[in-house]
Amino acid sequence: MSEHPDDKVEQAELDRYEIKRVPADVFLWGGYRYSSARDAVAAAKRNAKP
Repeated sequence: MSEHPDDKVEQAELDRYEIKRVPADVFLWGGYRYSSARDAVAAAKRNAKP
């Protein structure tokens, strides 16, 4: 997963403002990113062939 260029921030600046980085799951399906597994499954079901 690549970061957006504008997301590059020095760790010192994050520390200064007490901003914490936390891991997050991302679900990929059909070229789209979903933050919710339920949304990814729903999209896949809508596109499923009968």
